[in-house]
Amino acid sequence: MQELIFQVEFKSDIVLPASSNTEGNIRQLDFIPGSNFLGMVAKNYDDFSDSFDIFHSGKVRFGDATLLVEEQELYKMPFSFFHPKLDENKIVHHHYLDLLDEKKRKELGQLKQMRSGYIYPNITNNELRVEYIDYNYAQKSAHDKTKRRSKKSSMYGYKAITAGTKWQFVVKYDESISAKDIELIKNTLENSKRLGKSKSAEYGQIEIKHIKEPKDSTIKSVESDKVILYAKSRISLVDKDGNPTYDLNYLLDDVEIDYPKCQIRTSTFTPYNRSMQTKAYERLVIEKGSVIVLKNLNTTQIDKLKERLEKGVGLYLSEGFGELLINPEFLMQTQELSLCQNNKKDKPKNKREYLEPNSAHDTVNFLIHKHNQELKKLTLADEVSEFIKENKVLYADIKNAQWGTIRSICTAGEEHFREDIRAYLSSGKVEWKEKQINELLDKKHSLTFIKLVAMQIPKENGGER
Repeated sequence: MQELIFQVEFKSDIVLPASSNTEGNIRQLDFIPGSNFLGMVAKNYDDFSDSFDIFHSGKVRFGDATLLVEEQELYKMPFSFFHPKLDENKIVHHHYLDLLDEKKRKELGQLKQMRSGYIYPNITNNELRVEYIDYNYAQKSAHDKTKRRSKKSSMYGYKAITAGTKWQFVVKYDESISAKDIELIKNTLENSKRLGKSKSAEYGQIEIKHIKEPKDSTIKSVESDKVILYAKSRISLVDKDGNPTYDLNYLLDDVEIDYPKCQIRTSTFTPYNRSMQTKAYERLVIEKGSVIVLKNLNTTQIDKLKERLEKGVGLYLSEGFGELLINPEFLMQTQELSLCQNNKKDKPKNKREYLEPNSAHDTVNFLIHKHNQELKKLTLADEVSEFIKENKVLYADIKNAQWGTIRSICTAGEEHFREDIRAYLSSGKVEWKEKQINELLDKKHSLTFIKLVAMQIPKENGGER
């Protein structure tokens, strides 16, 4: 099949709930299902020359969008990755534990499964790089239109993926699909600007771009006597009677599954069809990141398996389901891996900067001036907080009443405030050490700074003593 590759950038926070429930603790998706992109294109259902081929035949497959970092497509954390319970830096493959000797297994102790995050496909120096998705949580209230206020007993929360996150997805299509229909798919996706829940509010703004020459991120398939399958997308299976099932025997024909070494996670969900305005049948799903180990396959069976996986496995292929990778490089490392975690929360955030009021409009200059004033206050507050943190022990024996006197001197006026404070602290009425006085009256400390210190330290001490 041929491919169209697209990149998605979140221009605002995006809400992607894992279910259509509106109450309770709702789990959020950490990927964009291909059904979202199929739905975007389905708005032009009647404009295609053969709508059945596009949406129902499996000849066009709208893949799930996965995290994109440094122009590189990442992969959902495989569920076969485990780490010692008290040490997340050591990672072992569950399906290779039998290769470890008894002494090594005892050293690892109790193992815990890794279930979240995305991994970089290339593993160098036995180091696994991991990225995690950032979320923002906001508490909301429904609006009472009659009383023009928040509606009682209608609070709810949204956990949203943060703006600026980038993703990549692939649309695969058969050669029999006309060039006109393919162009319509591409144009429709590029002109789609909304995604997820609560699109009419502050959420849901995206930008989709078609990428002609993406960075090569193809996963290498390692030749091995073991066959390990990685679920790049969700898998939905049915038994011989057409009923949904989790039974892996219905995954592929004529293969033997090594169940003790498999690591799969399952879920159920009921999709909502907006056009039909009703829910579809409940689906039983094997989750992305699941790992399935096969055994006793000969060369002929492996060749047939590769051909079968190319076509997709199970149901709902048009929505991105059914994609399996065979022997991906990151699952074939027999040695212990070390974790390199790229936690976005630890990365420095963009700082607000001072602006020059050089606009021709007075209103703009006024707003810039207000912005600079607020920024100056925030900077000063941070400096005061840091000073108190560093000198908490130094001023531990100072009574709050003495800080009150210093605050009064600062309030009285700016002229000679340093001399007045030093005279008070050196008069013998209070017992201040020279180091305490010099730290407080440092030349770089302004009157406002000293006044704020005198106001905040009593609060740190819990009030007047």
